[in-house]
Amino acid sequence: MIYFNPRALHFLRRLPANNNKEWFNAHKDVFKNEVEKPFRLFVTDLIPQLKPFMPDIQAEPTEYIFRIYRDIRFSRDKTPYKNHISAMISPGGRKDKTTPGMYVQISGNDVRVYSGCFELSPTQREQIRRAIYTHDAVFRKLIQDPGFIDTFGEIRGEKYKKLPRPYMDVIEKQPLLANRSFYYFKKYKSGLILSPDFINILIKDYSHAVPLNRFFLSALTPDPVL
Repeated sequence: MIYFNPRALHFLRRLPANNNKEWFNAHKDVFKNEVEKPFRLFVTDLIPQLKPFMPDIQAEPTEYIFRIYRDIRFSRDKTPYKNHISAMISPGGRKDKTTPGMYVQISGNDVRVYSGCFELSPTQREQIRRAIYTHDAVFRKLIQDPGFIDTFGEIRGEKYKKLPRPYMDVIEKQPLLANRSFYYFKKYKSGLILSPDFINILIKDYSHAVPLNRFFLSALTPDPVL
């Protein structure tokens, strides 16, 4: 199924240079009909495709879709709109940036799919760090999997400069122990949204993140089963 048409891309490509209420209101019908509604339908159809990987996700797309309107109350950037549309599909919905799921973002420049653990509490970081340290061979096999590397490349995330022992003793061998977050992503050309294979391509690529996501999810449970 094709969800979007070239008018959606045209709107998203013009938005960054016209990020103001006057322009947006003049083109609001285009946004509603060519961007927002197709994106909701796209997410609605994406959810059941992801359910085998995340059985706890719900069918209602509202729980996962972010609004295009920015909260500018405490931001120096006063542009009122995001330059993209996006959704975070995970058991905790769009507010859950800890549980591994699929974050998909569409802009005029590209399409992006992210996964992993974006925001972690100190306790959660320690849980993941302990899992990596204790199950180093399992973790290495996951991050060195050819499918994961070809799709996502590597785990990214801001790092601590110093860690307590025993982690500092093996940090050169496993530098990911220093990560504050653990995420990975892939970029696609924006024209992918015009393809009838859009969802199939995303699902196929996301499947290569699932084994690593399960590692992190297990590490974050009260009684890890790694």
